[in-house]
Amino acid sequence: MKNNDIRAYSVLTSNTPLREEAPLGLHVTRDGTNLEFHGILEKREAPNPKDFLIINGGKTVSKAIDLSSAYDTTKPGMYTVAVNTFLEYVEGNVQPPTGNTEIQTQLVHVTSPPAQFQVVL
Repeated sequence: MKNNDIRAYSVLTSNTPLREEAPLGLHVTRDGTNLEFHGILEKREAPNPKDFLIINGGKTVSKAIDLSSAYDTTKPGMYTVAVNTFLEYVEGNVQPPTGNTEIQTQLVHVTSPPAQFQVVL
C-alpha cells in the first residue's frame, strides 16, 4: 500500500491484507472461478489507536501473506489475486477519542491490478 500524498494517514488494517490474521480484502479466482474466503472472521469492537498503521507521505508498506491460510490453493490452475476492499483511515495520527465517542474514520474503496500465479502438480 502506497501513500501518494505528502500527508500521513493512519489506516485501519483489520479489513485489509495487512492484518495479522488471514488476509481480508482480496478477490481471488482460480481459472476464472471465484474462491471463497475460509479464514478467520472476527467481530470487533470500535477501533482504538493501536488498530491503525501510520503510513507517512510518500511511503509504502507491504506484507508477505500466506494466501493458503484463507483460500484453497491446493488445486492446480491459474490463480488471480487483487485487492478489493473498503479502507478506513484517518488523516494524520489517530488521537484517542475523548469520552465515549468512537474514532471518526473516512472510508474509501481501494483496488489493485491483479497478480497471477500458476499452481501445477
